[in-house]
Amino acid sequence: MFAWKSWVYVIRTHVRVVSALIRREMRAHFGESRIGYLWALIEPALHLVVYLIFFTLVLKRNAPIGTSTALFMMTGLIPYFLYSKVMNYVSQSIASNRNLLTLPPVKPIDVIVARATLESITYLFVGFLMFLALYISGIAEAFPFDLLAVMEACTLAIGIGLGIGMTNIVIQSFFHNWMSIFGMFSFPLWIFSGIWFLPEQLPQPFREYMLYNPLLHIIMMFRAGFYWNINSFYLDTYYVVGVSILVMVVGFALMQVARRKVLEPT
Repeated sequence: MFAWKSWVYVIRTHVRVVSALIRREMRAHFGESRIGYLWALIEPALHLVVYLIFFTLVLKRNAPIGTSTALFMMTGLIPYFLYSKVMNYVSQSIASNRNLLTLPPVKPIDVIVARATLESITYLFVGFLMFLALYISGIAEAFPFDLLAVMEACTLAIGIGLGIGMTNIVIQSFFHNWMSIFGMFSFPLWIFSGIWFLPEQLPQPFREYMLYNPLLHIIMMFRAGFYWNINSFYLDTYYVVGVSILVMVVGFALMQVARRKVLEPT
């Protein structure tokens, strides 16, 4: 009974600390005014609109499936940027909150969870608004017919972003310029994750190499929630779930092993 009460107390303390950190992050990034909160939604929405205009009007790309190029691009952009935003936000969580970590109740995992939660909720809501706008504009396919597949893809994108973000925290504690190097190496993911193409459009053996990218599978899974006639032959659910779990476990383990180094002042 005592052990059970102890666990309840730890969980309640963790929830209270994370909730307080989320409110602090919201004030820091969005300000105290309602305009700040509104801009937090407008800014990523504008980001997506710019990419959408670039692909549809400048490059004049046609959707390989469905009738709407805008919807096809959006079903690639939302899961990719959900991963990317969570990963980047978590990667900077310790460096941006180092002073708070001197307080006894605040643990590194609290800061990480708070940042991941806030960025996930923000971008998921932005995604909802974007798809709602497409649906209102007359694109009926913008309403997902398999919401479970969409939710699963979003969860996996957040999980991989969280795991890589924690790994980046540890590497940054040893190499302070790591994020600049990581940005250069991760840029190809933006090109090769299937945002504007389907795997079956790629020639062999290039396709086989591309399928090792878990983000490609996440985007396929996300699109499967919108397109009933999409070819899911190349989607390997077990692979992407396994990668997501592995990345999170490795990231968390590294945080525990290198805890002292991570908390050292820079």
